[in-house]
Amino acid sequence: MKTLVLGLDGLSDSFWNIKGADYLIDYHGQLETYYWSLPSWLCTITGKEYDPRMDGDIFITHRSYSDKFIWDYLLDLRQTYCNIPVTYPAENINGAFIAGNWKTEIMDSNSVKPIKLLDKLINIKYSFEDPFGIPSSMGDWKSFFKKAIVRLHTVTKTIKLLYDDYEPDFMFAVYRVLDECLHQRVETRLGEDRIEKMKEILVKDLKKTVNYIKPETLIFVSDHSINKMGYHGPDHPSTKWGMWALKTNLNFIPPQNKAHILDIFPTILSSLDIKIPNVEGCSMIESKSDRIKFEERLRRLGYIE
Repeated sequence: MKTLVLGLDGLSDSFWNIKGADYLIDYHGQLETYYWSLPSWLCTITGKEYDPRMDGDIFITHRSYSDKFIWDYLLDLRQTYCNIPVTYPAENINGAFIAGNWKTEIMDSNSVKPIKLLDKLINIKYSFEDPFGIPSSMGDWKSFFKKAIVRLHTVTKTIKLLYDDYEPDFMFAVYRVLDECLHQRVETRLGEDRIEKMKEILVKDLKKTVNYIKPETLIFVSDHSINKMGYHGPDHPSTKWGMWALKTNLNFIPPQNKAHILDIFPTILSSLDIKIPNVEGCSMIESKSDRIKFEERLRRLGYIE
């Protein structure tokens, strides 16, 4: 596989301090992003900036916008998408598309393409909604945690399934269960010991996935952080920062300061040898075909002197 992008919902740059996590990456840093998942994830698949104060339903579909999306640029390239928020309904692409759907648990031809994939997803107990939800009994956090870890493993199984069945050149998949766990810091419901355990288990799953797929370029991205009380958003501005990390054989100039969420989109295109369109943001991977313009972009954004 040429490029694998893994979204780790709600995590900060401190995640890479977990034992063994450094195996997965060459570079990492804070990612300037938004308070809410909606504009952040949309930026990663459009390269366009969205107003984080936008009005309306936060569960709006990506088709509410007229922008081109990453699959429009990749055209016939083999590709798969799994669980990226605000990607419903599923798109017809050269590969597989499992919608990132917060509105319903229904898996059908509107949310899974091709439809023949549906039976395999059911067999591994994949679901759109994190099925454990919030425990009805506030004391049942042990059970909540166990179910969360099962959900985490299910996403890993799904990624491997998509890789085996569709042999994509590009894959973008998101682990959203992490966000659900981190929100349970409220009133110390899970406790920091379980939070750290969740991260350690995630590192092990990520290592298994990366070793299985062996992508040429590996990009990690988080949409925002979550504070020690389990909150994020405009009322908690300290949670604005997410994180990014990269492992690649391509020539690379790491940013000297914070990267921006907009950088992820052109970085993906660069790693796939696709010409970067005229969009905001810049590529974090060196463009062999146009080194001068690439460095000018980085310099303008303050990444290099």
